[in-house]
Amino acid sequence: MMRAIVEKRLPTYLGLLYVVFVWGLNTVLVKIAVSHVNALAFTALRFSTMAPLALLWVRISGARLTFERRDWLLLLASGACGFGIYQYFWVIGLAHTTAFASSLLGSSTPIFTMLYLVALRWERVRSARWIGAGIAMLGIAVFEGAFAGHATFRSGDALTMLAAMTFAGFNVISAKLAPRYHPVALLAATLLIGTAMILPAGIPALIADPPTLWPSVVWEVFAFAVIFPIVLTYPVWSTGIAKIGAARVALFSFLVPIVSGVLSVPLLHAHFAPHQLVGAAISLLGLAIATLLGHLSVAEVWAQRAGDIEH
Repeated sequence: MMRAIVEKRLPTYLGLLYVVFVWGLNTVLVKIAVSHVNALAFTALRFSTMAPLALLWVRISGARLTFERRDWLLLLASGACGFGIYQYFWVIGLAHTTAFASSLLGSSTPIFTMLYLVALRWERVRSARWIGAGIAMLGIAVFEGAFAGHATFRSGDALTMLAAMTFAGFNVISAKLAPRYHPVALLAATLLIGTAMILPAGIPALIADPPTLWPSVVWEVFAFAVIFPIVLTYPVWSTGIAKIGAARVALFSFLVPIVSGVLSVPLLHAHFAPHQLVGAAISLLGLAIATLLGHLSVAEVWAQRAGDIEH
């Protein structure tokens, strides 16, 4: 029975591992690119190239780019949080921190998503999820050297945290829009909105740092970053959610910082202090607790355990 389940889910698990590898590698490769060229110039050209691909994807899928007037503001906010404002924080942050730190701090998005849902009173959060979030934040503090006697918090780390907070807004808004529209149409619309927000700063950056002067390594990264991280991974990720559920799929996202960290060693010649490795482990443990045990209430579990002992 168990073997049959594993064999049935194996293609899904392999697909999700592929996605995790691509996302972890993308952070490292973009870090290489923005160490050679202007981060905003790279991002502007990347999204200008992705926008037509998104429209082509809409055409192939048969989706329609039509949205109800009541959702226009939500759509605008979704594009800003998912691509426009988010990319400013993320790519500039990545240019001023390590790929490993970017991936780890970026993985705190679920925590901010939870905080927004509670603030908006859209969801009741159980105590186990709060505990997991607290452990994750403690891990980030350890990673940044808060208890090692030499804090290493960089400006890029602050921007990456802002990126995580911004993308959490995208998660919350998407939860409202997703049930009403085709996922490809929604992705294309938000990507186009985000591109429109990136270009005002991106075009001057492209003029100051023209692509004709970019080294070949940047173009190699560019080709990968345009096609793989979104176009060739989002469908696999969505299929995984449909087949094994969002909770199980979310666990795979915790592997992204590990992939980025491992790949940073040969590709970026990165070195990690012991407190960074310990902090990363604590943070990922907290995120796993929040995801796996988030449905539990500590008080209810304790009361049930006490009842079992009495009987």
